[in-house]
Amino acid sequence: MNIERIVGLVFSISALLILLFVVLTPQVDYQQDFKIADTAPQTEEMAKIELEEESKEIVKEEPLKPNKEIVADVANIDRSDFDLFVLRVHVLSSEDNAKKMVTKINEGGFPAFTEVFGSKKNLHAVYVGPFIEESDINQNIELIQKVSESQNGEISRWKL
Repeated sequence: MNIERIVGLVFSISALLILLFVVLTPQVDYQQDFKIADTAPQTEEMAKIELEEESKEIVKEEPLKPNKEIVADVANIDRSDFDLFVLRVHVLSSEDNAKKMVTKINEGGFPAFTEVFGSKKNLHAVYVGPFIEESDINQNIELIQKVSESQNGEISRWKL
């Protein structure tokens, strides 16, 4: 009777393992939609015909006519309409120091850049900006001075 119990136990465990394997194994989805590609080679003539048919399907719109009011406004636009404002905070003789200052100002949350100037092109001005309006600089002047470590500054127009 012991052998019958052992055989029954082995059979039950193996049936349980097979059932768990079937239930817990992820099933592959074999019901995917596949499109069968046309494998026949196309001739150049067939390709041209298909392109012509596709171009006919595209809705043709009337060409845009320029609005006379907009054209007149564009004619009146001057580059001075795009003036921006910058604050020159430093003039340095070392390009490396100027770049370090720009990085420091950028990390402080303000845009900054350098510009070479002077008769010998040996000076590097550090500018904070550009800003759209001069009032933007005036509102943030204390913070800009703190970040740039400069109590002096000259606001000037900066053209595109």
